Amino acid sequence: MLGAGVIAAAVLGIGLHSLFGNVQTKLVRVTGETANAQAATTTDSLPAGGGDLAVSPAFPQPLLIPVLQGEMLSEGAFSADNILVKDAQSGSVLYHKNEYQPHAMASISKLMSALVFLETSPQWSATATVPTDDILDTHMYAGDTYTVQELWLAALVGSSNKAILALVDASAWSRTAFVERMNEKARELGMGDTFFVDPTGLSEENVSSASDILMLFREALAHDEIKNALRTAEHTVYSKERGKSHHMWNTNWLLLQWIPHTFEIHGGKTGYIAASGYNFVTQLSDKSGRTLDVVVLGADTHEARFTEARDVATWVFEHYQWPETQK
Repeated sequence: MLGAGVIAAAVLGIGLHSLFGNVQTKLVRVTGETANAQAATTTDSLPAGGGDLAVSPAFPQPLLIPVLQGEMLSEGAFSADNILVKDAQSGSVLYHKNEYQPHAMASISKLMSALVFLETSPQWSATATVPTDDILDTHMYAGDTYTVQELWLAALVGSSNKAILALVDASAWSRTAFVERMNEKARELGMGDTFFVDPTGLSEENVSSASDILMLFREALAHDEIKNALRTAEHTVYSKERGKSHHMWNTNWLLLQWIPHTFEIHGGKTGYIAASGYNFVTQLSDKSGRTLDVVVLGADTHEARFTEARDVATWVFEHYQWPETQK
């Protein structure tokens, strides 16, 4: 009972602080009995015979936001329809172009598919069969069997459409239920501009915005299974049924350094269908450790999505001043 009284007093102190302003300390009455009972774990911080214990209030640290030096870059500098760049630490917007405009996601949809699949407690060593769906895929052949882990990497490294469908089928959920959960998850994350109709992103009805995609990407990177896959440069699978190996590179050309740059790449996901143009989302850091989240949607060419992500990040690093303690 005494312990509950101390806790209640502490809570009351917090409430009084919020009501009455700049209180430097809060006093909590501690009896000698309470002090003796807690002496083994609190050393000499409590008064031996009871009395007032000074408790320092906790205040949130101020948000450190990069400051633009000079004028903002014109939206016409890039071909992409939608661009958004955020400081990864503060979440502040450093460059934007039509960031709330709906846009077809294409294979960036697979990030949400991966998040939902993780909710099914996957058995990574179990095997699953590649489905017979007549869809575009250069990596998987219908009827081949692979482990769930192999299919996971094929879906996120090589962006295989059949691999993600094989994972959905292996989840024991119907495809309809799986997509319903994708939309529910989007609402939970606050992605109000986003809607899914299929797990692959082949449908142009899978739509989102640059703003929502960065929310999705940050959530994806919070899961090691996804983050590690997105950082995997290449993957090889072996088909027992056909007696053949198949190698795939990561579709992220910045990760592979096929587009020259000086950044550290923390992961990324590409997407393309005719309705979307060339999409790309990534997280990267410069040599000072400053980190950006970047999304480019609807670039004109395959290569342009990477060069424009690189170039807008370079411009941001060169034209914003970061607080020294945030680098």
